[in-house]
Amino acid sequence: MTETLATSHLDAAITAGISALAAATAHYDKLRGQTIEVPEWGSEGKPLVIYYDPITAAQAQTVTKRAKGSDARATALAVILYSKDKAGKPIFTDDAPTLKTFENDVLPEVIARIGQAILGMSGRETDLGN
Repeated sequence: MTETLATSHLDAAITAGISALAAATAHYDKLRGQTIEVPEWGSEGKPLVIYYDPITAAQAQTVTKRAKGSDARATALAVILYSKDKAGKPIFTDDAPTLKTFENDVLPEVIARIGQAILGMSGRETDLGN
């Protein structure tokens, strides 16, 4: 009887775990397709609209690894890697010249605002000094 009770609790735990996982992925799916308007990068009086999905743990790990300890580079990489157009296509090319341009020729405050949205951070969590 104890074995049956343990099996029952295990089955319930597995079911709860699956339900929790399904709820977690459903929640993420609801958050996909967010937008941020970037008036500084727009044209004809209309802001550029960047589409993005909330960053996943795997994507955050990729950004962190590639940033090599630089918060500013991590923010720029998040914008480069995860900004999409309305059709879901990447806006920026993931290459060294694009990253160099972001690091040297683009206003960091704008990159930070977009990157913070993509990374799900408030302004106090990003240090552009690195």
